[in-house]
Amino acid sequence: MTPMSMILQAVLNGIAEGALLAMMALGITLIFGVAKFSNNAHGEILTVGAYGTFWASAVFSLPMWLSVPAGVALAVVVGLLAYLLVFRHMVDRPIAALLASIGVSIFLRGLISLIAGTQQYGLDVPMWRAWRFAGLRILPMETYVCIASFIAIFAVHLILKNTRIGVEMRAVADNPLLARTSGINPERVNRATWTIALVGGGLAGIFVAAKTAVYPDLGWGLLLPAFAAAVLGGLGSPYGAILAGLLLGIAQNVATLWINDTYKSSIAFVVLIAVLLVKPSGLTGRREVAR
Repeated sequence: MTPMSMILQAVLNGIAEGALLAMMALGITLIFGVAKFSNNAHGEILTVGAYGTFWASAVFSLPMWLSVPAGVALAVVVGLLAYLLVFRHMVDRPIAALLASIGVSIFLRGLISLIAGTQQYGLDVPMWRAWRFAGLRILPMETYVCIASFIAIFAVHLILKNTRIGVEMRAVADNPLLARTSGINPERVNRATWTIALVGGGLAGIFVAAKTAVYPDLGWGLLLPAFAAAVLGGLGSPYGAILAGLLLGIAQNVATLWINDTYKSSIAFVVLIAVLLVKPSGLTGRREVAR
């Protein structure tokens, strides 16, 4: 391949990876925008979604088009239980919620290992030959995952812009006190926000598992790059998280043309530090995102 073809190939791979990062960062930043804390247990939601899909397919012999909704449903149920049993009681205590999310993350990871073991499993997805176009190698699975990710992101955009709950979510994120005095029910907004973030997280976990494998540390390995994208975009800014996820995905893959793939994830933090030194609030964030 020519140098230009190699760069274009890296950019294509980066877009596919960035779409998944954007989905994960979107869930993190939605919860931060409303609840004002960074949910460290979000990575385990990805893992639960992947395992739910695997169990539905392998244990209950459901076709993949039914196994995926089953995996997402399990992720939503587990995440809402965590919210109802733990995080709902820590409203207006973001530091306590942050620490609790670390505990929930460790507990869920241990529970998954206890139930499913530590071995890796593969989802029953078709194997396709790579497409060749203008000297570029395009993987069908990555293409379909990328398209599905963008559809999910666009669905969140429509909810935020065109529904009453979306308007209420944005109002709570902008000014919680004013939103409450305007008659907005914060509990309803919190439940809706968590549900949207959990659906996105469950889907992201399934998409990653379709490309790799299902294992207990699946979400944990993706959590730090997702946090980097959320912070880079400006915590509390959904569109910033989407933009940052795409940029980091492309930056990481282009960087592998010159550095070992082992160090690819570190590029996300190099870019994060460089941007925050110039613009501490992130790409689209405001100067102050939490009080």
